[in-house]
Amino acid sequence: MEISLSHLRAFETLLRETSLTRAAHQLDLSQPQLSKILARLRAHFGDPLFVRTGRGMAPTARALEIAGAVRTILAASATLTPTPPAFAPAQSERSFTLLITDVGAQRLAPHLMHRLDTEAPGVTIRIVPPDARHLHSMLESGEADIAVGAFPDLVQDIRRRRLFEEGYVAIVRRGHPFTAARPDRDTFLDAAHVLVQARQAGHAHANAEARLAEIVPRSRLRLSVPSFATAAMVVRRTDMVAVLPANLAKYLADALDLAIVETPPLGLGSVEISLLWHERFHRDPANRWLRRTLLAILGRGYRPGTEAARAAQEP
Repeated sequence: MEISLSHLRAFETLLRETSLTRAAHQLDLSQPQLSKILARLRAHFGDPLFVRTGRGMAPTARALEIAGAVRTILAASATLTPTPPAFAPAQSERSFTLLITDVGAQRLAPHLMHRLDTEAPGVTIRIVPPDARHLHSMLESGEADIAVGAFPDLVQDIRRRRLFEEGYVAIVRRGHPFTAARPDRDTFLDAAHVLVQARQAGHAHANAEARLAEIVPRSRLRLSVPSFATAAMVVRRTDMVAVLPANLAKYLADALDLAIVETPPLGLGSVEISLLWHERFHRDPANRWLRRTLLAILGRGYRPGTEAARAAQEP
């Protein structure tokens, strides 16, 4: 029984969505239509390919075995097709998945959803914490559309657009002794610190966290927490200090009425935050629209004529 590219697209979409309902929606098909395609794929490959579980449609070993070849065929076919149809955000009901840490999500999500309310009211967004071990495969397969963060080792078939570079500052409660005079290095390190544990794979703050754990006396590392927001809430009610990326520090300081303090030289360095996507989707109209939208929100100093503005107009 022969199958076509449309059957392979259905296979890849179902593999990505793990749900007949979501896959049918992405393909603009009814569930009975997609079920018929799946039946044909099963007959062709002599395997169930997907089985129902409590978490959706799980791929079989055979499905995982052929997944790479299917994606290669689809990627090759994309180079032979005419220009894809334009993406109409106002009419779209597409779902996008973004790989962003809590730092980026807290800065991005409110602005992104406010913008989508008027420009693309039917579009939905799923934000997932990035894991560098799987990031490339998620972008390549389309399981994720775009990643935001610092991933210098991610280069193969990956396009990137620099957003900004930022350093670190400290946040303290209003009235904290550090707000009266900038502390020297010894005084700063002798304060009680909240350390944000950000060493999950790919987190841009991981190097700074490791450096702080190295230079702050062990007895002064009073608390370790999994998120920057938690650190800020602790700082708000104590005399403790937390070191955060500068942009997030400003966001949390404004939201929680905290004070920002410049740190003495600590050797924390800085991080370059970029927008990343796979070469497969570089000219995909929907992905291009999403990139422009994110660049408009995240590009520092975004205004006509700036690098961020020019980037937002590129394919």
